[in-house]
Amino acid sequence: MPRQNKFDRAILSDLNFSECNEQVNTEGRNLGLAAFRAILPKLRSLTQLRNKLLPAYTTKKFIKLLFLNKSMQIQRSPLQAFKLWLASVILYGFGLLFVRFGPHYSWFVEPVVQNFLYYFYLVFFIASIPYYLFTTTRYDSNKPLLFFQFLKNNFSSLQKGKFTAITKGEKTATLFIGVKLFFLPLMFQFLYQNIGDVLNILNKPWTYAFFLIILFALDTALFAFGYTFEFKFLKNKVRSVEPTFFGWFVALICYPPFNWRVGDVVPWGASDYVTFWNPTLDLVCKVIIIILLVGYTSASLWLGPKASNLTNRGIVTTGPYRFVRHPAYICKNCIWWLTLLPVITLPFAAGMLLWTVIYYFRALTEERHLSLDPDYLAYKEKVRWRFIPKIW
Repeated sequence: MPRQNKFDRAILSDLNFSECNEQVNTEGRNLGLAAFRAILPKLRSLTQLRNKLLPAYTTKKFIKLLFLNKSMQIQRSPLQAFKLWLASVILYGFGLLFVRFGPHYSWFVEPVVQNFLYYFYLVFFIASIPYYLFTTTRYDSNKPLLFFQFLKNNFSSLQKGKFTAITKGEKTATLFIGVKLFFLPLMFQFLYQNIGDVLNILNKPWTYAFFLIILFALDTALFAFGYTFEFKFLKNKVRSVEPTFFGWFVALICYPPFNWRVGDVVPWGASDYVTFWNPTLDLVCKVIIIILLVGYTSASLWLGPKASNLTNRGIVTTGPYRFVRHPAYICKNCIWWLTLLPVITLPFAAGMLLWTVIYYFRALTEERHLSLDPDYLAYKEKVRWRFIPKIW
């Protein structure tokens, strides 16, 4: 065999490399094709999912996707969103003017709280625009719009000499607007006072006054939140509002300015900062007061975002409501009677008895109202005691 020179060896080497390279490429193509065939079904599934979620990246279809409520398959309505927003800002704007210039709130609600409510309204004015725009369908409504619809329908009807019957939705909306108008500024004023007390007592932690102020502040904060916000995701949508005059009477008389007018003629002797007869009894009684106040505040805590007077926003059956149906009322009245004992007189006792009777009727009217809800009837069958377990 003739010797191969360097040139011949180079040519053979190139030929061998080309054959190996072609073989590797063929095997690679086969493996790649097999892998592609294996993942092709998954790619088709992903493509179908993408087409389902994002039909096309065109402006027209993107807007259609943006304004389509997937849960209801109903197209969102910018026009209805504008109606809801406009009704809300007009009604709450009038409410703000009432608080600022009305006969009671203009001097009772301090300027700091007035300014807070003003800036809170401005935030609502702006932030509610995208909220209504992206959540409203043409079938949606809200309480301000229902209220204005009721006024419009009856204004038109009265011109013809008749009165249009109010619907259930319009009645609930109108009554809840009254609840919000009365209680919301009141709770923010109480909360502002309690926050000031908390800041003043922080240098004296773990004292009787510290626990008292902290628990009062927590209670008013919960109710201020409840009167302010109503959302489906919070599960605190108003189902109904107390429909009777007497139910409203016994509730509102417990708050300023009405309780002030009662206090002008009915003696009041109880005080949260009373001193009992000797140091030992003082300590024992104040521990009992704190325990009762924890029970009172826990009732508000378990209500959570549902906390508000005169309304049914869903029945709460847990926490202290597992034992009695009115834990807050019994705790509050026990605190009042206990703090009255060191200074009790016949007029003071008669005055306290009047307030106890008022709270008893508050419980009765609340039960009568809530009993329109089948959930509450089931709750009454489960929890049979109004105030004291196994007794009353």
